[in-house]
Amino acid sequence: MFKKPLIGRYLSYHRHRNPNPLVVKFREVFYRVVGHPYLLDVVRAGRVLPNLDLKPGVTVLDVGCGWAVWSLALMTEGARVVALDIPNEDFWEGCKSARINRIPIDFVLGDGQRLPFRDNSFNLVIGLDVFEHIPDDAKTVKEIKRVLTRGGSLVGTVPTCEGARFLMRGEGESRMTKDDLHLGHHRRYNRSMVRKLAAEAGMKLERLGYYNQFFSEFAEEVREILRRFKVPDYLMFPFLFPLAKIDLILVAEHIQGTGCYFKMSKV
Repeated sequence: MFKKPLIGRYLSYHRHRNPNPLVVKFREVFYRVVGHPYLLDVVRAGRVLPNLDLKPGVTVLDVGCGWAVWSLALMTEGARVVALDIPNEDFWEGCKSARINRIPIDFVLGDGQRLPFRDNSFNLVIGLDVFEHIPDDAKTVKEIKRVLTRGGSLVGTVPTCEGARFLMRGEGESRMTKDDLHLGHHRRYNRSMVRKLAAEAGMKLERLGYYNQFFSEFAEEVREILRRFKVPDYLMFPFLFPLAKIDLILVAEHIQGTGCYFKMSKV
């Protein structure tokens, strides 16, 4: 997962019309060796991937796919993937890169609150850092349950309001920060809120844990600084990726963190 050469090629054409062939090749080799290419996603991927239970031919819906790097990773593992999102720049760039590279991902414009699919259409639905952007998250989970086959799963991640670092940054009782408002978040979550989502939708909550992003956030800040000096991503990434991975190695998933992951099943 996230170690296929296709990842490097896909990302090379993401936001680039004519990438340097040497850069494309470098990314193909590097991502095949180290894994996931997005620094802030290193820890989240480490928590999510073991819960996907992928098998060849499984049908997957990626709700709020963005630039669809997760859709691509699942597709390279043999899944049949539909990537859904509302219109946004990352979505169109993902469509473009998939078309250029002839990648068989079906891109669909749609709203998670009213999914344009028949009942029992998918074996797996992923929604990674998506539910906080949706006005009616409870309705979305019920819609996801409708399109899941019996025994199918929803695997998702959400930002939390429980970690000690957030409590120092939060805006009083609102459970929100100025960054949340800028990013279009409607809420942050705690364990009770996730359990309530599952209960109201009639889903079985199988897993619920945390991930922390102390070092990965620092690595991302360093990358933003280096970008101002025109340092290419492919040069700085080999040095920043190990730093971002420290959280996954040192911080256990039961420690309250910046985000949490969950797995719900349709029974």
